[in-house]
Amino acid sequence: MNKNLRIFAASAVVGTLAISGCENMTAGENALMAAGLAGAATGIALGTTGVPVGSTLPIALGAAAGAGALGYGVSKMQVNRNQRLYAEQRGQTVVADAQQRGANIPRYILVDTFAEKPSTGGRPVMMFDTATGRVASNRIYYVNATPNSRGYMDVLPGMSPR
Repeated sequence: MNKNLRIFAASAVVGTLAISGCENMTAGENALMAAGLAGAATGIALGTTGVPVGSTLPIALGAAAGAGALGYGVSKMQVNRNQRLYAEQRGQTVVADAQQRGANIPRYILVDTFAEKPSTGGRPVMMFDTATGRVASNRIYYVNATPNSRGYMDVLPGMSPR
């Protein structure tokens, strides 16, 4: 394969990902994207160096399977845009209610969101930064706790906003 064509193809893939982003994709879509890119990159790299097709194909498929599994696992712990917006609205409502009552509220709180699929691991929550009025991270937690009377939960030990 021509060196210029490889550079163009790699630039096109990176540019497409940069423009589209993966935030609004489901875990399965992220896994397919990771698998496709890893398999193609491995196959192209091995194919252009003269490795026989009999070796290139299984190695590229293995790379695709590994990247897909990793992409799926990581994406399941990430939230989509709607979950994030719901958590931000919920957090802003809790903070506004606390300010009306004149109550002190911690910097980071856990606010409810919704799960893409039902989970038996507890209720889905996200960490909300009361100082900025935004969700502190793109991570969803499943906790077996109920909100206090003020409508939120304190951050549990071991949880970090970053």
